Amino acid sequence: MLKATRALQETETKSEKLSEQIEQLKKQMEILNQKLQDESKQFSKFLPVIERLSLYPTDTLLAAPINSSRSTLGLSIIKGVSAQLEQKAKIIKQHKKELNDLQVKLADETSKLEALHKEQEKQRDQLANATKEARAIQQRSASTAFKVSQDAAKAAAKANTINDAIQKITASKIAAERRLKAEALAAEHARNQAKAEAAKKEIKTVTQSNDGPGLSTSSSKGAPVAGRIVSLWGSSTDTGPAQGTTYAPQSMASVRAPCSGQVEFASSFRGYGQMIILNCGKNYRFVLAGMGALNVGAGQSVSKGVMIGRMPAWSGSSGAGRPTLFVQLRRGERTINPSPFL
Repeated sequence: MLKATRALQETETKSEKLSEQIEQLKKQMEILNQKLQDESKQFSKFLPVIERLSLYPTDTLLAAPINSSRSTLGLSIIKGVSAQLEQKAKIIKQHKKELNDLQVKLADETSKLEALHKEQEKQRDQLANATKEARAIQQRSASTAFKVSQDAAKAAAKANTINDAIQKITASKIAAERRLKAEALAAEHARNQAKAEAAKKEIKTVTQSNDGPGLSTSSSKGAPVAGRIVSLWGSSTDTGPAQGTTYAPQSMASVRAPCSGQVEFASSFRGYGQMIILNCGKNYRFVLAGMGALNVGAGQSVSKGVMIGRMPAWSGSSGAGRPTLFVQLRRGERTINPSPFL
Protein backbone atom coordinates (compact mmCIF):
# COMPACT_ATOMS: atom_id res chain seq x y z
CA MET A 1 0.00 0.00 0.00
CA LEU A 2 2.85 2.36 0.82
CA LYS A 3 4.52 1.58 -2.53
CA ALA A 4 1.21 2.10 -4.36
CA THR A 5 0.66 5.43 -2.55
CA ARG A 6 4.12 6.62 -3.61
CA ALA A 7 3.35 5.66 -7.22
CA LEU A 8 0.10 7.65 -7.01
CA GLN A 9 1.97 10.59 -5.51
CA GLU A 10 4.40 10.58 -8.46
CA THR A 11 1.47 10.54 -10.90
CA GLU A 12 -0.21 13.42 -9.05
CA THR A 13 3.03 15.44 -9.05
CA LYS A 14 3.34 14.97 -12.82
CA SER A 15 -0.30 15.91 -13.22
CA GLU A 16 0.13 19.07 -11.14
CA LYS A 17 3.19 20.20 -13.16
CA LEU A 18 1.37 19.49 -16.42
CA SER A 19 -1.66 21.46 -15.22
CA GLU A 20 0.59 24.42 -14.45
CA GLN A 21 2.16 24.19 -17.94
CA ILE A 22 -1.31 24.11 -19.51
CA GLU A 23 -2.32 27.22 -17.55
CA GLN A 24 0.83 28.98 -18.78
CA LEU A 25 0.03 27.98 -22.38
CA LYS A 26 -3.50 29.36 -22.01
CA LYS A 27 -2.12 32.67 -20.70
CA GLN A 28 0.36 32.88 -23.61
CA MET A 29 -2.47 32.22 -26.06
CA GLU A 30 -4.62 34.88 -24.41
CA ILE A 31 -1.83 37.48 -24.70
CA LEU A 32 -1.12 36.48 -28.31
CA ASN A 33 -4.81 36.64 -29.22
CA GLN A 34 -5.04 40.16 -27.80
CA LYS A 35 -1.98 41.22 -29.80
CA LEU A 36 -3.50 39.82 -32.98
CA GLN A 37 -6.74 41.66 -32.37
CA ASP A 38 -4.92 44.97 -31.79
CA GLU A 39 -2.69 44.49 -34.85
CA SER A 40 -5.64 43.50 -37.02
CA LYS A 41 -7.58 46.64 -35.96
CA GLN A 42 -4.64 48.85 -36.96
CA PHE A 43 -4.20 46.98 -40.24
CA SER A 44 -7.90 47.12 -41.10
CA LYS A 45 -7.87 50.98 -41.23
CA PHE A 46 -5.74 50.84 -44.38
CA LEU A 47 -7.65 48.07 -46.14
CA PRO A 48 -10.09 50.34 -48.10
CA VAL A 49 -7.21 52.40 -49.54
CA ILE A 50 -5.17 49.28 -50.32
CA GLU A 51 -8.14 47.69 -52.02
CA ARG A 52 -8.81 50.84 -54.14
CA LEU A 53 -5.14 51.11 -55.09
CA SER A 54 -5.05 47.48 -56.18
CA LEU A 55 -8.22 47.78 -58.28
CA TYR A 56 -7.92 51.34 -59.63
CA PRO A 57 -4.36 52.59 -59.18
CA THR A 58 -4.56 55.34 -61.81
CA ASP A 59 -7.94 56.67 -60.74
CA THR A 60 -6.90 56.70 -57.11
CA LEU A 61 -3.73 58.70 -57.76
CA LEU A 62 -5.25 61.06 -60.38
CA ALA A 63 -8.67 61.56 -58.76
CA ALA A 64 -7.86 65.20 -58.07
CA PRO A 65 -5.64 67.43 -60.23
CA ILE A 66 -2.41 68.14 -58.31
CA ASN A 67 1.05 69.26 -59.40
CA SER A 68 3.83 66.78 -60.14
CA SER A 69 5.83 67.47 -56.97
CA ARG A 70 2.86 66.66 -54.74
CA SER A 71 2.14 63.51 -56.81
CA THR A 72 5.73 62.41 -56.31
CA LEU A 73 5.47 63.08 -52.57
CA GLY A 74 2.20 61.14 -52.43
CA LEU A 75 3.78 58.18 -54.21
CA SER A 76 6.70 58.25 -51.75
CA ILE A 77 4.30 58.27 -48.80
CA ILE A 78 2.31 55.38 -50.30
CA LYS A 79 5.56 53.47 -50.80
CA GLY A 80 6.54 54.04 -47.16
CA VAL A 81 3.10 53.08 -45.88
CA SER A 82 3.18 49.95 -48.06
CA ALA A 83 6.50 48.92 -46.51
CA GLN A 84 5.06 49.40 -43.02
CA LEU A 85 1.92 47.48 -43.89
CA GLU A 86 4.00 44.67 -45.34
CA GLN A 87 5.98 44.50 -42.10
CA LYS A 88 2.75 44.47 -40.06
CA ALA A 89 1.38 41.71 -42.27
CA LYS A 90 4.51 39.64 -41.61
CA ILE A 91 4.18 40.18 -37.85
CA ILE A 92 0.49 39.16 -37.92
CA LYS A 93 1.37 36.08 -39.95
CA GLN A 94 4.14 35.15 -37.49
CA HIS A 95 1.82 35.63 -34.50
CA LYS A 96 -0.83 33.48 -36.15
CA LYS A 97 1.74 30.73 -36.66
CA GLU A 98 2.82 31.01 -33.00
CA LEU A 99 -0.82 30.83 -31.95
CA ASN A 100 -1.40 27.72 -34.07
CA ASP A 101 1.73 26.09 -32.59
CA LEU A 102 0.48 26.88 -29.07
CA GLN A 103 -2.93 25.39 -29.89
CA VAL A 104 -1.29 22.17 -31.12
CA LYS A 105 0.90 22.02 -27.98
CA LEU A 106 -2.10 22.71 -25.74
CA ALA A 107 -4.08 19.90 -27.35
CA ASP A 108 -1.12 17.52 -26.88
CA GLU A 109 -0.57 18.50 -23.20
CA THR A 110 -4.30 18.27 -22.48
CA SER A 111 -4.35 14.76 -23.93
CA LYS A 112 -1.41 13.78 -21.69
CA LEU A 113 -3.19 15.27 -18.66
CA GLU A 114 -6.36 13.28 -19.40
CA ALA A 115 -4.25 10.08 -19.55
CA LEU A 116 -2.65 10.96 -16.19
CA HIS A 117 -6.07 11.61 -14.64
CA LYS A 118 -7.24 8.16 -15.77
CA GLU A 119 -4.10 6.60 -14.27
CA GLN A 120 -4.70 8.51 -11.01
CA GLU A 121 -8.28 7.27 -10.83
CA LYS A 122 -7.15 3.67 -11.38
CA GLN A 123 -4.43 3.95 -8.71
CA ARG A 124 -6.82 5.60 -6.23
CA ASP A 125 -9.42 2.85 -6.69
CA GLN A 126 -6.80 0.13 -6.16
CA LEU A 127 -5.59 1.80 -2.97
CA ALA A 128 -9.13 2.28 -1.67
CA ASN A 129 -9.86 -1.43 -2.14
CA ALA A 130 -6.57 -2.44 -0.48
CA THR A 131 -7.33 -0.19 2.51
CA LYS A 132 -10.79 -1.72 2.92
CA GLU A 133 -9.29 -5.23 2.87
CA ALA A 134 -6.71 -4.21 5.49
CA ARG A 135 -9.47 -2.77 7.65
CA ALA A 136 -11.51 -5.98 7.40
CA ILE A 137 -8.50 -8.07 8.47
CA GLN A 138 -7.76 -5.78 11.43
CA GLN A 139 -11.39 -5.79 12.50
CA ARG A 140 -11.53 -9.59 12.57
CA SER A 141 -8.32 -9.85 14.60
CA ALA A 142 -9.24 -7.13 17.13
CA SER A 143 -13.03 -6.93 17.20
CA THR A 144 -13.20 -5.55 20.77
CA ALA A 145 -10.73 -2.76 20.00
CA PHE A 146 -12.79 -1.84 16.94
CA LYS A 147 -15.99 -1.81 18.98
CA VAL A 148 -14.38 0.53 21.55
CA SER A 149 -13.09 2.76 18.72
CA GLN A 150 -16.52 2.89 17.10
CA ASP A 151 -18.13 3.90 20.40
CA ALA A 152 -15.47 6.59 20.93
CA ALA A 153 -15.97 7.92 17.40
CA LYS A 154 -19.76 8.09 17.92
CA ALA A 155 -19.21 10.10 21.10
CA ALA A 156 -16.82 12.44 19.22
CA ALA A 157 -19.40 13.01 16.47
CA LYS A 158 -21.65 14.73 19.04
CA ALA A 159 -18.94 17.22 20.02
CA ASN A 160 -19.07 20.88 19.03
CA THR A 161 -15.33 21.48 18.65
CA ILE A 162 -12.26 19.44 17.72
CA ASN A 163 -10.94 19.81 21.25
CA ASP A 164 -14.23 18.54 22.66
CA ALA A 165 -14.19 15.62 20.20
CA ILE A 166 -10.72 14.53 21.38
CA GLN A 167 -11.80 14.79 25.02
CA LYS A 168 -14.81 12.58 24.30
CA ILE A 169 -12.62 10.01 22.50
CA THR A 170 -10.20 9.89 25.44
CA ALA A 171 -12.99 9.63 28.01
CA SER A 172 -14.75 6.88 26.06
CA LYS A 173 -11.55 4.80 25.79
CA ILE A 174 -10.73 5.26 29.49
CA ALA A 175 -14.24 4.08 30.40
CA ALA A 176 -13.85 1.02 28.12
CA GLU A 177 -10.46 0.15 29.68
CA ARG A 178 -11.92 0.38 33.19
CA ARG A 179 -14.83 -1.85 32.19
CA LEU A 180 -12.48 -4.47 30.70
CA LYS A 181 -10.19 -4.34 33.74
CA ALA A 182 -13.21 -4.85 36.00
CA GLU A 183 -14.23 -7.87 33.88
CA ALA A 184 -10.70 -9.32 34.11
CA LEU A 185 -10.63 -8.82 37.89
CA ALA A 186 -14.08 -10.40 38.31
CA ALA A 187 -12.97 -13.40 36.20
CA GLU A 188 -9.84 -13.84 38.33
CA HIS A 189 -11.93 -13.75 41.53
CA ALA A 190 -14.23 -16.37 40.00
CA ARG A 191 -11.10 -18.43 39.12
CA ASN A 192 -12.08 -18.30 35.46
CA GLN A 193 -8.54 -18.02 34.11
CA ALA A 194 -9.52 -18.33 30.46
CA LYS A 195 -11.96 -15.41 30.68
CA ALA A 196 -9.45 -13.33 32.66
CA GLU A 197 -6.72 -13.90 30.02
CA ALA A 198 -9.15 -13.04 27.22
CA ALA A 199 -10.11 -9.79 28.99
CA LYS A 200 -6.43 -8.87 29.49
CA LYS A 201 -5.77 -9.50 25.81
CA GLU A 202 -8.67 -7.21 24.90
CA ILE A 203 -7.32 -4.50 27.22
CA LYS A 204 -4.00 -4.67 25.41
CA THR A 205 -5.60 -4.22 21.97
CA VAL A 206 -7.62 -1.24 23.23
CA THR A 207 -4.61 0.53 24.75
CA GLN A 208 -2.38 -0.04 21.69
CA SER A 209 -3.57 3.24 20.11
CA ASN A 210 -1.54 5.17 22.70
CA ASP A 211 1.55 3.04 22.11
CA GLY A 212 2.30 4.51 18.67
CA PRO A 213 5.78 5.71 17.70
CA GLY A 214 4.93 9.37 18.28
CA LEU A 215 6.70 12.01 16.20
CA SER A 216 10.29 12.89 15.48
CA THR A 217 11.74 15.83 13.55
CA SER A 218 14.61 13.57 12.42
CA SER A 219 12.32 11.07 10.66
CA SER A 220 11.43 11.34 6.96
CA LYS A 221 9.20 14.33 6.29
CA GLY A 222 6.62 15.07 3.63
CA ALA A 223 3.41 17.02 3.25
CA PRO A 224 0.25 14.90 3.55
CA VAL A 225 -0.96 16.27 0.21
CA ALA A 226 0.63 17.74 -2.91
CA GLY A 227 -0.31 21.40 -3.19
CA ARG A 228 0.70 24.94 -2.33
CA ILE A 229 0.46 26.19 1.24
CA VAL A 230 -2.30 28.76 1.74
CA SER A 231 -1.52 29.57 5.38
CA LEU A 232 0.94 28.35 8.01
CA TRP A 233 0.33 27.60 11.67
CA GLY A 234 0.33 30.85 13.65
CA SER A 235 -0.25 33.11 10.63
CA SER A 236 -2.79 35.92 10.97
CA THR A 237 -6.41 35.15 10.00
CA ASP A 238 -9.81 36.85 10.50
CA THR A 239 -10.41 34.67 13.57
CA GLY A 240 -6.93 35.05 15.07
CA PRO A 241 -3.69 33.04 14.66
CA ALA A 242 -4.10 29.97 12.41
CA GLN A 243 -4.37 26.76 14.45
CA GLY A 244 -2.94 24.59 11.67
CA THR A 245 -1.47 24.56 8.16
CA THR A 246 -3.80 24.83 5.16
CA TYR A 247 -2.99 23.39 1.72
CA ALA A 248 -4.63 24.04 -1.68
CA PRO A 249 -4.27 20.72 -3.55
CA GLN A 250 -5.37 19.53 -6.98
CA SER A 251 -8.85 18.20 -7.61
CA MET A 252 -9.22 14.73 -6.02
CA ALA A 253 -5.60 14.75 -4.78
CA SER A 254 -4.71 11.85 -2.47
CA VAL A 255 -4.19 12.60 1.23
CA ARG A 256 -1.54 10.57 3.05
CA ALA A 257 -1.09 9.70 6.72
CA PRO A 258 1.43 12.15 8.27
CA CYS A 259 2.37 9.57 10.92
CA SER A 260 1.93 5.90 11.78
CA GLY A 261 -0.82 5.30 14.28
CA GLN A 262 -4.49 4.54 14.85
CA VAL A 263 -7.48 6.33 13.33
CA GLU A 264 -9.71 7.57 16.16
CA PHE A 265 -12.26 9.45 14.08
CA ALA A 266 -13.12 9.30 10.37
CA SER A 267 -16.31 11.04 9.30
CA SER A 268 -17.79 14.42 8.48
CA PHE A 269 -17.57 16.92 11.34
CA ARG A 270 -19.42 20.22 11.66
CA GLY A 271 -18.15 22.66 9.01
CA TYR A 272 -14.87 20.82 8.49
CA GLY A 273 -16.01 18.40 5.79
CA GLN A 274 -14.67 14.84 5.97
CA MET A 275 -12.23 14.74 8.89
CA ILE A 276 -9.72 12.27 10.35
CA ILE A 277 -8.19 12.27 13.82
CA LEU A 278 -5.03 10.16 13.79
CA ASN A 279 -3.43 9.15 17.09
CA CYS A 280 0.34 8.99 16.48
CA GLY A 281 1.15 7.86 20.04
CA LYS A 282 3.10 9.65 22.79
CA ASN A 283 0.13 12.06 23.16
CA TYR A 284 0.43 13.40 19.58
CA ARG A 285 -2.57 13.60 17.26
CA PHE A 286 -2.97 14.88 13.72
CA VAL A 287 -6.30 16.32 12.60
CA LEU A 288 -6.88 16.41 8.82
CA ALA A 289 -10.07 18.10 7.59
CA GLY A 290 -11.62 19.13 4.28
CA MET A 291 -11.46 15.85 2.37
CA GLY A 292 -14.11 14.68 -0.06
CA ALA A 293 -13.82 10.94 0.65
CA LEU A 294 -12.12 8.74 3.28
CA ASN A 295 -10.32 5.42 2.79
CA VAL A 296 -10.07 4.51 6.47
CA GLY A 297 -12.36 4.14 9.47
CA ALA A 298 -12.20 4.48 13.25
CA GLY A 299 -10.07 1.79 14.90
CA GLN A 300 -7.89 1.18 11.86
CA SER A 301 -4.10 1.24 12.16
CA VAL A 302 -2.18 2.89 9.32
CA SER A 303 1.44 3.39 8.33
CA LYS A 304 2.93 6.80 7.64
CA GLY A 305 2.59 7.76 3.97
CA VAL A 306 -0.37 5.49 3.18
CA MET A 307 -3.36 7.07 1.42
CA ILE A 308 -6.15 7.74 3.93
CA GLY A 309 -8.48 9.83 1.79
CA ARG A 310 -8.79 12.19 -1.16
CA MET A 311 -9.79 15.78 -1.80
CA PRO A 312 -13.13 16.74 -3.38
CA ALA A 313 -13.44 17.11 -7.15
CA TRP A 314 -13.45 20.73 -8.31
CA SER A 315 -12.80 22.82 -11.39
CA GLY A 316 -12.17 26.49 -11.95
CA SER A 317 -9.69 29.12 -10.86
CA SER A 318 -7.52 28.98 -7.77
CA GLY A 319 -9.58 31.64 -5.99
CA ALA A 320 -12.45 31.46 -3.52
CA GLY A 321 -14.37 28.21 -3.35
CA ARG A 322 -11.37 25.97 -3.99
CA PRO A 323 -11.31 23.02 -1.52
CA THR A 324 -8.44 23.11 0.97
CA LEU A 325 -6.92 20.60 3.40
CA PHE A 326 -6.57 21.78 7.01
CA VAL A 327 -3.83 19.98 8.97
CA GLN A 328 -3.61 20.46 12.71
CA LEU A 329 -1.16 18.87 15.15
CA ARG A 330 -2.04 18.45 18.83
CA ARG A 331 -0.02 17.42 21.83
CA GLY A 332 -2.56 16.62 24.45
CA GLU A 333 -5.11 19.42 24.27
CA ARG A 334 -2.66 22.02 22.88
CA THR A 335 -2.21 22.80 19.18
CA ILE A 336 1.45 22.98 18.16
CA ASN A 337 3.30 23.89 14.96
CA PRO A 338 3.13 20.90 12.57
CA SER A 339 5.83 22.25 10.20
CA PRO A 340 8.82 20.50 11.88
CA PHE A 341 7.07 17.13 11.36
CA LEU A 342 5.83 17.65 7.77
